[in-house]
Order: sequence, then C-alpha cells, then structure tokens
Amino acid sequence: MTASLGAACTDQLVKDLPKFEADLLSGMRSNEVTLPDKFLERIAQDAVLAPSGDNLQPWKFEASHGSLRLIHDPNRDHSLFNVQHLASYIALGAVLENVCVVATKYNHRADICYFPEARKQDVIAQITFAHGVDVDPLADWIERRCTNRRPYETRSLDRAVIAALDLPSNRSLGTDLLWIHEKPALKRLGAIVSSADRLLFGNPVIHHHFFSTLRWNQAEIEQTRDGLPIGSLELGSLGSFAFRCLKNWSAVKFLNRFGLSKATANHSTLLMRRCSAAGLITAPNMSPLGFLQAGRTFQRVWLQATKESLALQPMTAVIFLQLKSRLGDYEGLADDEIALIEQLRQNLAEFFELPKGRVPAMLFRLGYGAPVSAKTLRRSALD
Repeated sequence: MTASLGAACTDQLVKDLPKFEADLLSGMRSNEVTLPDKFLERIAQDAVLAPSGDNLQPWKFEASHGSLRLIHDPNRDHSLFNVQHLASYIALGAVLENVCVVATKYNHRADICYFPEARKQDVIAQITFAHGVDVDPLADWIERRCTNRRPYETRSLDRAVIAALDLPSNRSLGTDLLWIHEKPALKRLGAIVSSADRLLFGNPVIHHHFFSTLRWNQAEIEQTRDGLPIGSLELGSLGSFAFRCLKNWSAVKFLNRFGLSKATANHSTLLMRRCSAAGLITAPNMSPLGFLQAGRTFQRVWLQATKESLALQPMTAVIFLQLKSRLGDYEGLADDEIALIEQLRQNLAEFFELPKGRVPAMLFRLGYGAPVSAKTLRRSALD
C-alpha cells in the first residue's frame, strides 16, 4: 500500500463510531491539530474535481469542527444506469481519493470513517485530518485529469508505464484491476461495449436522460456548472450540429428503422480498437462500500495515467447495464433489452474470465491522444 492509500488514509471502521463521536465532542482526539487557513475549503474544492456520471456531481460537503462530511445527493443523478446509486458510489469514492491526495499537499493525512451515521446512509464519510505526511506524487495531477473521447494512437504502452499503472496499491482496497493489451482482444471487447451503447439511441429513457445532461453553449455551461459541454463529445462542429438534431426522440425512433442506433454504437468499437489498452476494475461485492473503494482505485489509476501523459475514457454503459442484470433491476427496459443485458453480463464475465463473486465496477480505455476540445466545470464544493 502506498503512502496515500495507507499512511495517508487510515480507514476507521464503523464499529469505532461511538468512541470517535465522544472524542470529537470533547475535543480530546490525540491527533487534533490546527489546520491551515481555508484548509477545508481548498480540500473540498479540489476533491470535487473527481469524475461522475455525465458530470452530475452527486455529492455535497459540510465542514465543521475541523472535519469534512461527504454527503451523497441522490437527486443529482436519476440515470437508468445509476442502478441502486452504484454509479454515484464510484464517483463518491473518487472524491474521497482526491481528499486523501490533496491533503498531502499541506502535509496532512486524511482519516476516513465510512458511513458514520447508521440511520443516514447518504452521509458517506466523516473525514478528519492529522499533520505529518509526505506529499503524494499524484497531488499535482488532479486538476489536469479529464475524460478524453478522441480516438487514440494505437501504439503499445511501455513496460515502465504498465508497471506504474499496475501499482500494488490499486489492489489494496479489496478491488482488482485486469488489463487488456492485445489488439484482437481489444477488438472483441469493442464489440461487447458497442452492443451496450446501442441503447443510447435505442431506449427512450436513456436517450432523454443523456440529452438532458448536454450543455450546448457557454452560457449553459457557466450557468449550470454541471453536465457535458457538447464540445467534450469530440464530434466536431458539423457533428455537434447533427447531434443536436437527434435530441428529438420521435426523429430518433424513425431513424432507428434504418439502423441509427447500431451505426452510432459502432463508434465505440472504433474507439476500443484505437487505444493502447483497456482496464477493468472489479469489486468484491455490490455493496456501497465495495463501490466506494472501486471509485478510489479508479481515481488513483486515472491520476497515474494523467501523470504518464495518457488519455483515458470510461466505458460505462456495459458496466451499469450488466449490474442491472445482476441485481434483477429491469426498470425502463423492454423485453428484448432485458435479454441484451443478460447476454452482456455473461459476455463480460467470460471475456475477462472473472472468478465467481467478482463484480465488474468500471471499464475504461486509455492511450496516447490529442488534447481535449472542452473540459467540464464543477459546482461549489461546500454548501
């Protein structure tokens, strides 16, 4: 375990909560320290630079008594993909990893108590800080991390880069990280991903939600400070204009008679073929804590990839559709779509030869790519 996931983040168990509360109220904690000016505000503002589904940012921070509370806001993301809020837990885990990393910039360690209030499951973590830790080598890369949806170069990764991405710390939270490097395998994986992405223009619920997250001009981007700028989809000027015409479901439904959903999904096959590698993060179970840990692992891998000058894109539709299958949650899906996600679950498990009990939590592709055309903004970190 590296400094940021070990010494930098001592994860307190929920069973220690009564003592924690007593110590906090009495002000007698042994590691109580005087924090730098505006420390909590700076930590929170950098922490929310984490990724989230469609950049909907399902989180809130509260600061008091020298600590931060991370709170899940379930009203932020109503996507059909966000089954039992598991997508949000990935995002919240990424926020927690950012907290741990950023705190080291000020030579502080972040101590996390998960779910400190048994009756309030939306209170994800209570975070306190102690002085005395080295700066995490990934601290300078949080602001530079972004999603890159461009096609990448097809050159292979150097062994040193692979070793850096595959640090033992990436498996220290109960998660596992599986890699695909061979071109024929990436092509086969692309076909699996593409079959899931067909639902973007094949399912009216998914289609409506996705287009509700798009921001079409700078005024919308600045006003909401969430969602996806149309430029971030890397469609070009003409492609962005054409994409706007697909906002109307009636038009999409008509065009699907001529193969629109299949044609658009084939772009995912191209993207998987145009990359250096793909990675799958698995969790030990489908619990909120398991997916928080998967989110922490994902963020750390992404920061390391950014440090190595690699572009990265999450490929999420296939992950969260197969989770709906695992959970038997078929809301919003037609019978043929239910059959599709059952097949997706099987195909993904067989492709990665997953051991029984391991749960796919995040799939991504990475490689060397040109800079992005647009980046997403963030809302205020503290209420």
